[in-house]
Amino acid sequence: MDLLFFKDTYRAFRSAFQKNCSSLDDMAKAISASIAPIAQALNIGLVKASLMNPADRNAYNANWTFFESPDGCSLAALIESFRTGDNGIFSLSVNPLSRHKFNEEEIRIIKVVAQDIFLQIERTLLTGLITKARATDTMTGIPNMGDLMQKGLNIKIAKKFSQYTGIFINLKNYKFINNTLGGIVGDQGIIMFARMAQDFVRGKGEIARLGGDNFFTFIQNEYVDTFIQKFSNVELSFSQRNVLHTFSIQTRMGICPAKQSDSMGDVMHGSSIALNIAKNEYGKDVVYYSPKMLESIMHEKKISATFQEAFKKHEFVVYYQPKVRIDSGELYGGEALVRWNLGDRIAPPAEFLPVLEKEASICQLDFYVFEMVCSDLRKWIDEGITPVRISSNFSKQHLKNKALANEILAVMSRYNIDSKYIEIELTEVSDFEDSVAMQDFVNKLREKGISVSIDDFGTGSSTLNALTNIDANIIKLDKSLLENMDKNNEQDKIVLKNMVNMMQELDKEVIAEGVETKSQLEFLKGINCPMVQGFFYDKPLPRSEFEMRLKERRVY
Repeated sequence: MDLLFFKDTYRAFRSAFQKNCSSLDDMAKAISASIAPIAQALNIGLVKASLMNPADRNAYNANWTFFESPDGCSLAALIESFRTGDNGIFSLSVNPLSRHKFNEEEIRIIKVVAQDIFLQIERTLLTGLITKARATDTMTGIPNMGDLMQKGLNIKIAKKFSQYTGIFINLKNYKFINNTLGGIVGDQGIIMFARMAQDFVRGKGEIARLGGDNFFTFIQNEYVDTFIQKFSNVELSFSQRNVLHTFSIQTRMGICPAKQSDSMGDVMHGSSIALNIAKNEYGKDVVYYSPKMLESIMHEKKISATFQEAFKKHEFVVYYQPKVRIDSGELYGGEALVRWNLGDRIAPPAEFLPVLEKEASICQLDFYVFEMVCSDLRKWIDEGITPVRISSNFSKQHLKNKALANEILAVMSRYNIDSKYIEIELTEVSDFEDSVAMQDFVNKLREKGISVSIDDFGTGSSTLNALTNIDANIIKLDKSLLENMDKNNEQDKIVLKNMVNMMQELDKEVIAEGVETKSQLEFLKGINCPMVQGFFYDKPLPRSEFEMRLKERRVY
């Protein structure tokens, strides 16, 4: 029997099951398929194995029958046991054929076979652990992105991809929970949320944690609405160190239905775009992806990528829209408005200002426009043209700059511009978090005789609270307030009339923007609104055309 180790039978047995398997069941099948010749040579009637880990109920526990002879077996079994690396026990039970008793040589060889099988089982266990670790999020125990991508590929191969929808999930303002309740409680909250979501998705799709407070689920279409409803707001309660923690987790979701032609990457990209919109648009916590969103993203990237080069080439030009006194029709002032000269066309501000506002490049552009205004004012004064007061827009992004007022004054000083010709126009004043900084900025300008106006008054971005907190001397009524005037909307007329009266009682200058029709003008005249701005009188004009209005002292 010593020669058995060198015979083809044993070599074939070892090569058959000594291969990489991440699944213990696959390994068991490989052993069962190859052990029969060895069992016959060693007079074996039955081979069974068991794997147990009593210390860990989540560990793999299994029983297998590798071989069973049709001739039956003796009850006396040879049992070989081994301890696994994770403190489990692997046992191999080998029974001789009926009416046979193993001799010493057979026992010695069986022990070698048992050792070989155990080593391969242990190797498979380790491979499985490594594979699981690669596919599992360490903190929560749910799948990670790599595992999700593989499972998504399997769904696609099965031609079922279009039956699923991708949902990108972000835990809303979770940093606040971490800061107020502590990182340990915050981590436990993420773990509980992850496992609740995994329990719901099980059998309906796949889920993964992408890191931090972000998750992604690929779920069957019929369960999307239920998932959104269940996980838009999740109430959690648990005890830690005898302290009960109860809090809720709100989520934002970007949703992208899958097409069979998509990849998992395509679905994740679409849902991430939708999620980004959900993050940036107030009141929208659930957003469905549409191809137009991608066009918008590409547009934003193009604006961001080309802004600095365009800035260096002076492609941004300043237009002026006249402001007119209603009673006399005379040109009273102007607003500086920026345009982008793209060569083949002039791009309006709506195409690029919102993008620049997001990344704070708006600050650079605002000062560029203000410098052009001061330069033009200096030119007109030097040429003997009497200018009017020009308003220049400054984004709320500037108010993080404590030296803003001094920088504005420095530009005026450089061009020797009298403060009576300058008006600083502020937008979205109520959105600015630091009201003290806002007040200090406005006060510095007013002390120097510079006019300050609140733009878009009457909309959500400019409130009465801002009016009482900021010493602005000019109020610009938002054009949306005039939209229903031609429809004889009495309620809107009453609101607008009382707004104008209130501003005048507070000794504020009032100007209505967006005036486009004769009926709007007549209504404003009837409620004693003194000044207007809009297409009814003039559109925004290139500098040369506005200069002509100044020279002729235009009366409309």
